[in-house]
Amino acid sequence: MDESAWWPEGIAQSTIDEANLEGELRTSFGRTTTWDFKPFLSASAWQEAPEKGIVWGQWISEISDVEILSSSSSGIVVVLNERFQADIQPFGVGDDVSRLSRYGPWKEVLQNQSIHLPIGGWTVDGHDRVLIYPRHAITSATNNEEQVLAMVKHFGAIHSSLATFETPNTERRWNDRLKSMEDELKTKTMWRAPHSSSTVGLPRLHLSLERLVDVDGVTKFVPLSRSLAEHLLCQNDRLPSLASLMILERQWSAGKPLSEEQRRLLLETWSRSCPSKWSSPPALSTVRGGAWVWRYHAALLELAQATAFADESTVERCKAWLHDVSRLQAHLGTLRMWKSGQWVGATSLIVAFFSSRMETLSTTQSLLLAALGGVIIFASNAIYRMKDPKPY
Repeated sequence: MDESAWWPEGIAQSTIDEANLEGELRTSFGRTTTWDFKPFLSASAWQEAPEKGIVWGQWISEISDVEILSSSSSGIVVVLNERFQADIQPFGVGDDVSRLSRYGPWKEVLQNQSIHLPIGGWTVDGHDRVLIYPRHAITSATNNEEQVLAMVKHFGAIHSSLATFETPNTERRWNDRLKSMEDELKTKTMWRAPHSSSTVGLPRLHLSLERLVDVDGVTKFVPLSRSLAEHLLCQNDRLPSLASLMILERQWSAGKPLSEEQRRLLLETWSRSCPSKWSSPPALSTVRGGAWVWRYHAALLELAQATAFADESTVERCKAWLHDVSRLQAHLGTLRMWKSGQWVGATSLIVAFFSSRMETLSTTQSLLLAALGGVIIFASNAIYRMKDPKPY
């Protein structure tokens, strides 16, 4: 097994042996728990369920063969008896995945969706260590536009099924997430957004176009654990569906930059399979954040994870994308200037009203001033809306 694939060599401040001995991983991003997972790469460790923590669902104990399928920054995937797959997470990154199966109301609404939930696992101190699934061949959709759009349609339906569990806009926390990553990564960009009230938080799903399975002819997402970088840098926030969609878009664009038409198709496919308010004009308006601020968020997350695992090519790609953000922000600054015209118009209306009452201006002059104020308000608002950058 290639240790460098799952070990965050870009930020680790302790060795693997030190981390296992201390039960803690020290990094330049912060600290989290770790454990010695290597016994679970052989059959003997599976014979009895672990005593520490919580073993939930089905624990597969009659194991005679363990095969390492893959090792990556997302953890280690093993095949058990050629019938089951298990995700092993070396570090404490939360229990986002197991809660989807352990919390009855969420599991119930997700049962008929295109998501492959774990049937059992092992969680210690609020962190998933082992997640067990029936085995199905892992596939990817990033190289096929038709498959990507089909999965985006499923993605929208998955989030729609969770709409009854939505929580109100937590704008301040979402902006704090951006700041925490900007500060640690020392980017030259800064973005804060006044999100629309129709942008709501949802139970967190970490889905990837690179981790899909075919179950009886239906392609399904396999939920992943939170990335190590996100866990270290950000609070455990609920995010809107649009935020997760932009992470998928980022994955799709990894091989080749997307065209405006492809970004438009992605947004339109998602909007047709989720509540209309999530893709309403206020929710997608760039001056209120919209899709672009969540693209920025996705780029920061990817940059943080690539930095953690010393993936230099991805780091450079993210930095190149962030370099172009300043041009968009400059345009938004110009838009705010046009928006200020509404205050000029409102001031004209107020002056016209009081001038008429105090008779400092004639009635005709007051009416002309009021009309001018109304024109300024209408014109500035029209220009403001017209120049709002498209969400794609």
